[in-house]
Amino acid sequence: MATVRDEYPSGLRVLMQNESVGYMIDALMDMPGTTFSKSRLADNAGVSRQSVHTHITLLVNLGIVTEVDDSDPVEYTLNDGDEIIRLLHRLEGVVNRRLNPKVDD
Repeated sequence: MATVRDEYPSGLRVLMQNESVGYMIDALMDMPGTTFSKSRLADNAGVSRQSVHTHITLLVNLGIVTEVDDSDPVEYTLNDGDEIIRLLHRLEGVVNRRLNPKVDD
């Protein structure tokens, strides 16, 4: 079964296939409007620079981050308008509400 899941992963599995990607996305969602280097993303996400180097292409290909034009070395920014980011913000809100339900007085 795991082989089939690896061969034909769901969208969620693609995003979470590597723990570092999850940490990177989480850090990015806290950095809206910020331009960042791979090193800065690694520091903010608490992952190695090698992990960012390995996985940044996935985030670019998915439209989660965009490369800043004419930056050298290449810098990136979170694509706040991306559907995946909007859905992740909604998911985060739902999870937070369920983990911290309001107590009626």
